[in-house]
Amino acid sequence: MTDGEGHPAPRLNDVVLTPEQAREFHGTLVREVVRMLCAGVVHGDLSEYNVLLGGEGPVIIDLPQAVDAAGNAHASGMLERDVGNLTRYFGRFAPELLRTEYARRSGRSTRVAG
Repeated sequence: MTDGEGHPAPRLNDVVLTPEQAREFHGTLVREVVRMLCAGVVHGDLSEYNVLLGGEGPVIIDLPQAVDAAGNAHASGMLERDVGNLTRYFGRFAPELLRTEYARRSGRSTRVAG
């Protein structure tokens, strides 16, 4: 995978973002997390270290540890941790993101808002 200039795509943790980029990429990745959840999968180790910044935007990598959302008793907590990791990272560049609650545990269920 390459970036917009044809160089190897950097990991997200290796780039400095503007607040606008942070908000955009956070939204993109939360939508991707929702898509994965709709497919019955939770990444389980999602962070700025498992996202490449390709020419068309962020791409989630390192999926071998992904878990079955319905069949794994820890999937709910993993989902919450994945989204929390993204929010904390992007919140460094756009602090208002730190006030969001995109994956919040409520009793036994996890709500994902978008």
